[in-house]
Amino acid sequence: SYHTGQFYKGTLRSGQQLEIDNSIIIIGDVNPGAKIVSKGNIIVIGTLKGTAYAGAGGNENAFIIALNMQPGQLRIADVIARAPDVKKPIKAASEVKRKKVEPKIAFVEDENIYIEQLDKSVLNEINL
Repeated sequence: SYHTGQFYKGTLRSGQQLEIDNSIIIIGDVNPGAKIVSKGNIIVIGTLKGTAYAGAGGNENAFIIALNMQPGQLRIADVIARAPDVKKPIKAASEVKRKKVEPKIAFVEDENIYIEQLDKSVLNEINL
């Protein structure tokens, strides 16, 4: 069921794929070229740069949370969102250090995937 989950500790590297029937909590990073597929929710306690596919059984209530959300592609049920094609200019190291990384959540609404800052009001709206 979507309500149970399991933990995976470690970094998923390019070419690695993790497929799981329930929700998954990854303690580590998901590198570009790596892919997670879950019938439930995906939570990444780390940086998500690869592909995350939640709600793989068609569950549009599934969500994807990452402490550092920089995905190559997100998919929830049948809705797909790709990273913007426009490459951002590379920032100076000093700017990068100052930039606060905030946890974000991706969810489906009206057939679109939205990514929002994970705060109390958003947490209160999560339906499990």
